[in-house]
Parts: sequence; C-alpha cells; structure tokens
Amino acid sequence: MRVEHWPLANALDIEIIRERVLAFVAKREGDNIALNASGGSRPMSLAAHEIYRLAEKPIYYVHPETDHVVWLHPREWPSFGLADRIKLPAFFAAHDLRLSGVAREGIPEGLSGLTATLVNKVSRYSHAISVLNYYAALATERAGLTSPPLKTEQMQRDDVCELLGLFTEHGLMRVDPDCRLIFPDEDARFYVNGGWLEEHIFGVVNELRLRIPTIQDLGRKLVVEWDVQGSPVTNELDVAFLADNRLHLIECKTKRFDSNQSPEAQVAATLYKLDTLRDYMGGNDARAMLVSYRNLGNPPRLRASEFDIIICDGQGIQRLESVLAKWIGKGKRV
Repeated sequence: MRVEHWPLANALDIEIIRERVLAFVAKREGDNIALNASGGSRPMSLAAHEIYRLAEKPIYYVHPETDHVVWLHPREWPSFGLADRIKLPAFFAAHDLRLSGVAREGIPEGLSGLTATLVNKVSRYSHAISVLNYYAALATERAGLTSPPLKTEQMQRDDVCELLGLFTEHGLMRVDPDCRLIFPDEDARFYVNGGWLEEHIFGVVNELRLRIPTIQDLGRKLVVEWDVQGSPVTNELDVAFLADNRLHLIECKTKRFDSNQSPEAQVAATLYKLDTLRDYMGGNDARAMLVSYRNLGNPPRLRASEFDIIICDGQGIQRLESVLAKWIGKGKRV
C-alpha cells in the first residue's frame, strides 16, 4: 500500500490542524477519499471532521469491539464488518512461518463417551493414564505398534486394569499374554498416548465458537516450520486458535513428569518452550496455556505466572470450557 505522510506541527492546536487538513483535502479535491475518525487527539478528530463535513467527504469510525465501520457522514450508509479475520495459515505467514500440517477434527466418532469418562474420573485415572501414556509412546510403528510388557505391579493396580478394559472395550488396543499393549493402528495409539486430551480441548474450543464469535480459526496437531540460518526448524503445536486476531497456544500433557529430571524442572522446561514459541509465533499479543491431566502443584503455578501462562490441571479440566471462555475474553495477555 502506498502511504503518504502529512505531518502536523502541533497535534493539540486546532487551528493548525484545521489548516493542514484543509490543505490536504484541497490537494485531493478530485479524489475519492474518506476520513477515519477513530483515532488521533480530540482536536485532530474535531478539526478533521469539520473540514471533511464541509467538503462533503465521507466520514466513518471503526467500532473498537465489533470491528464494524460506522458512517458518520452520510449517516444513511450501512455499517459493515471489516474483513480482518484472517486464518491460521495467513497469520503464520505474516510472521514468516509456514503451516505445513494441521488437523481440524475433534474426538473420533464413537469415542466421545470414553473421553467424557476420562475427564470426569480424572482423580481415579490420573496415575493409570500416565502409565498407559508411557507404554503407548513406546509402541511406535517401528515397534509394530506393540509396547514393552507392563510390570507386574502395574498390572495389579485396579485403576490400570480398569483403564485397560475401557480402551480394549472401545477397540483401541488389546493386551497379549505377555502384558504388552498392541494397537490396531496409529490413530488408536495416538488416542491412548494422550491424543484424547488434545482432541477434547479442540472440541471444547470448537463448541465455544458458537457463542464467542471472535474465535476465527482453530486447529490441532499443527506443524509449523521456519528457517534459521538457512536450515529448517519444525515444531508441532497441540492446539492453536485465533481469537480477535490473537494467537492462542495450548500445550497438552497427560504424562507424569518424573523421569531423569525432577518434575519441577520438566514443567519449567515445558513452560519455557511454550513461552518462547508464543512470543516467536504470535508476538506480544499472543497467549499460552498448559493443560495437564495430572495436578502440577503450586511451584509450577508460580513459574507459569512469571511467564504469563495459564495452567489448567487435574480436576480443573472438568471446568475447561469456562476457563477457556474467561481466557479468551480477556482484553490483554493474562
């Protein structure tokens, strides 16, 4: 777009402003111009409105909440919404990023009841989910979608056996005599490996779109690429959506944070990564949230507050819809 600067010597002196605006309108007498009276100082707005009105030029302002153009002159002209609701591919492209993959479906047909059970019984299945998450992660295609054997003490836990029964009942896997998990396909393995939480969050946000019109685009399992010194870098985002042209990133965790690093160190690393991706991909207006099936405790919450990242964990995921609605509705980064 071609831009022409028309400087003012004083943004508060209404006479100087009137003269400068009059000179501009006279210069553009034969052009189809209009005044956007949405910004500027009050003297600027008043003086410009006066000159444009005398010159019979259109005057409008943009409603700050609805992004509608409202005509002040001529008043009979109809209001209309600005075409400013871009989609995720265009948003990432504007930040010099490439969206090379994105899924736009939620919970698979037939698994909504199972997903609801996992959400409603988070206290019951918190440990068992992390156990099956771990073994499902090892059942890669290279391993024939088959996990190592579960330990005897794990198979003796009621919650683990109950969860194995639920997943088996829904055709997501079977347990062989050696206590190995065998998955029929990658989609089933993904669901058991924590993908169900990602799909659930996607579904909740998708339903919120019906009553929160500022949500303009939504995706999960997004693959975002960019170049660093000539070499491609790839990151996968669990769930991302645009609301009022602000990027919202959500990281989903169902595993236990208890391997070689301390749980606090692993959560801190996750928060740091999420903070870095948010700022790099969406700038200062972007927001981030960590959703964990397990209760993370107070230290991670304190660390998350330092990063301006929201945490929704444990039984909090049962209130995820209201948490997300409040998060989206805030006018600035939380």
